[in-house]
This record gives sequence, structure tokens and C-alpha cells, in this order.
Amino acid sequence: MRDDIVGICRFSFLGRCDWAGMAGQGEAGPDLLARRRAMLYAPERLERRFTAFETLCLPSIKAQTDADFRFWLLTSPELPQPWLDRLRDLCADLPQVRLILSDRRETVNALREPLREAAEAAGRPVIQFRVDDDDAFSRHHVARIRRHAKRFADLPAFAISYPQGLVMGSYQGEPVSYWRAHQPFLGAGAAVRMRGPGRCIYAYNHFQLPKHFPAFTDVDGLGYVQTRWDEGDSVATIVARFPKWFEQLAPAEFQRELAEDFPFLQGIDLGFVERKGAA
Repeated sequence: MRDDIVGICRFSFLGRCDWAGMAGQGEAGPDLLARRRAMLYAPERLERRFTAFETLCLPSIKAQTDADFRFWLLTSPELPQPWLDRLRDLCADLPQVRLILSDRRETVNALREPLREAAEAAGRPVIQFRVDDDDAFSRHHVARIRRHAKRFADLPAFAISYPQGLVMGSYQGEPVSYWRAHQPFLGAGAAVRMRGPGRCIYAYNHFQLPKHFPAFTDVDGLGYVQTRWDEGDSVATIVARFPKWFEQLAPAEFQRELAEDFPFLQGIDLGFVERKGAA
């Protein structure tokens, strides 16, 4: 049986997640959602998020050596219409992409029915992997997941991590810096087959996946290019910035590291990460 693989990306989704200022809180009230909505859909922020998506995530989808997968973009109906139209236009020629609009405020609830439907069609829960809209994932990502899934065919559920990756970042207008990182069960590219047909990978913090599933860490190749910048919304990226276990790379070294897993990023202008004119 061939596994169904679904990538999931939240694109400016107006829902409860690991936002700075919201992590660990209960249901989001109207005042908090209003503030979050104003921040999420500010034109300057959306322009930078679209630039990141078009530069990093979208080319990753197009570059996959195994094109037999689906990719769901989850957003909210509050996303202003011109930006929603732009998102649709960007994905119009990609058969893998499905745009999901949901007014639910929890990712797990927004994706429950699509995941249940996908599982029913496949005959078992699909394999899910998660990325952010400002992440790139290796062109071999789907092929690697499928290869490992064959090894784990007798397991009803499992999790996979690709901890070796690259990071680029800039905070408060500082020059862009480049890093090599080892981050087991980082969200970028983490994959899982859940135990229930409607269960979502976002039901667990990605770092907690090895506590709940038989887990495998693949250290061959590079799994992701992660962005750390002022537009990062999660507590982890804002607080940690560039942890001490990161290895800093010269720009030329970073370009060489891209060759096998991210050739589509070589020579691309990555300066959008730096906020121009910041104090």
C-alpha cells in the first residue's frame, strides 16, 4: 500500500497556536484576537511573509523529487481579499496544493474533517508533515518520508525528525547571519502518522513528539532552511534567536551547503530577512 503524505502549513492563520503572548493561555478572547488580527494582517507584515513564502516554501513544493503528495495551506477567512487572491494565484498551477479557509480558532479543529476524509480515502491515517510559510524543506523530503514509512509499515503510529538544517536570520535590522544547526524534532519538516484518522500533528508540540510516538531521527542530508527574524511569531524563535549550539557559517559556506538539498535557493537574494531601516 502506497502511503498518502500531506504537508501542512499555517499561513497567517487567526487561531490559537504558539504565538508570543498567547502560548500556554486558554481560549483566545475577542480582545486578544482583535489585536492578533491587526498584527497578522498588517500590510507590511503580509508583504514580508509572502516574500518568504514565495522564496522558500513555495519552491520547496515545486522541487520535490517525489511529487506524489498533498500540501495544505490553512488560513482564515479574515485574511484580506487581495492577499487571499494573491495566495490562490501563487498556488494555482500546483496540483499538490489545497487552500483551506477555516473560521475555527484551533488548528486541530480546523483540520479534523480534512484529515478524516483523507484517511478514509487512503484506508488509514495519512502521514503528515508540518512547515511554516517562512521555511524551506529539502527537495528530497517527501521521498525520505516515504522511504522511512516503508520501514515502519507495521507500526500504527510513528514520528520522524530531520534535525540537520540551515538557519538564516536577522533581528532589529542587524546584518543577516547564517548558521548550521542540529535541532531534533524541530517543527520544520517534522512528520507523524497519528493513531486516529482525524488527529492532527499540531495536537502535540513538535518537540514532544518522541514522548508520544515511536520516533526516528534521520541525520542524513539537510532537512530544512529555517528563518529567524522579526516576523517570527513563536516564543521559541523570538527568545532563543541563535542558540549557542548553532555553528555560524560564512555566506559562501551557506551557499555551498545548499547544493544538494536546496539548489533552488542558491544565488537567490535572501536579504528580505533583514528589516530595512530598523533601529
